[in-house]
Amino acid sequence: MLSEREQSWIADARIELEAARLLSGHDIPNLAVFHARQAIEKLLKCGYPILKDRPIPREHSLQAMVHDLFGRIPEEIWETIKRLNPFYMSTRYLDAAGGPPSERFEPEDAREAVALAEEAFEWIEAQLTAKS
Repeated sequence: MLSEREQSWIADARIELEAARLLSGHDIPNLAVFHARQAIEKLLKCGYPILKDRPIPREHSLQAMVHDLFGRIPEEIWETIKRLNPFYMSTRYLDAAGGPPSERFEPEDAREAVALAEEAFEWIEAQLTAKS
């Protein structure tokens, strides 16, 4: 059974995903992409106490966390994680985006990131709740 803290992390990750959906629908694509990615990061971080009995790391690489938590995963989930991973910096910082992030992302980017995050979120959450 998940602890109250673990449940809170999952709930907060769901809010990040909902923020991504809302921002996607309001033509703020860079932040929609960021929050889609952030939803997955928070959900993965909550896996450490659940699956590894370890504290939540100060890690930001989705790929590193997925590998550490699950080892091999379904190829389609791995591809999703690889697609979302780079957006930690480029959605927020001019230097990382090569210009204003608000001008570097299109509404289609936001819709795609939300769809990818929803797919990965469902799979990761199922793994976490199955092993708790």
